[in-house]
Amino acid sequence: MDTSIKPITVDIIKNSLRIDGDLDDDMIQRYITFSENYVKDAVNSDLTLDILRKESVYNQAVCLFTEYLYQQRGIVSDKPTNKPFEIVSCIQQLQGKYSN
Repeated sequence: MDTSIKPITVDIIKNSLRIDGDLDDDMIQRYITFSENYVKDAVNSDLTLDILRKESVYNQAVCLFTEYLYQQRGIVSDKPTNKPFEIVSCIQQLQGKYSN
């Protein structure tokens, strides 16, 4: 576990998605908050964000899920979509590490 790892920020997501300007900053922050809690609860709801944010795999899952939510916003479909495999894989790795 690398304690120098920093949590995902709006600027990290914007850089990854090549977003200029700050029009979507609030929405991206909501997606980050949602993604952090979603991944935490999928791994082990008893853990704190402080513990998980030190895990590079956790931060990667949060980043990927936030980007996925941003890119899927506004898409209307009658077919359910699955989260990308990479997100599921990160969650499974963390579940293995933090299972009760």
